[in-house]
Amino acid sequence: MNGKKISRRDFVGWILRGGLLATLAGFLAPALSYLWPVMGRGPSLEMKEVGREDEIPVWGSKKVILAGSAILLVRAPDGFRAFSAICTHLGCIVEWDGGKHEILCPCHAGIFDAEGRVVTGPPPRALPFYKVNVIDGRIYVKL
Repeated sequence: MNGKKISRRDFVGWILRGGLLATLAGFLAPALSYLWPVMGRGPSLEMKEVGREDEIPVWGSKKVILAGSAILLVRAPDGFRAFSAICTHLGCIVEWDGGKHEILCPCHAGIFDAEGRVVTGPPPRALPFYKVNVIDGRIYVKL
């Protein structure tokens, strides 16, 4: 070491700059992870079983994780529908309201109809949907 001493003013300056940098990182890391695209993988080429037909009543729903993606499975009188459970606005997990037959985003009051189309709120586009097949009472979804 060259024997040069650091002044108190320089030391406090270094501490303040380090604290400011740590605070900024603490704010930015969660914000960036929240805004980062949730579905980074491409589509799967095969059907995956997600449940049994008798598990979900008419106008009922079930959430499942399939190939790393959150899926909302809804049973309508004419069959099953599968949507991404990730809101197209900022990536919040949506909820099914069986009484109103709507999909709700709890973060910013976005509302989608039973077909996944935007009814009101800030979502810029409809929810992505997936093909559903029922074979021998088992429900299969293709991502």
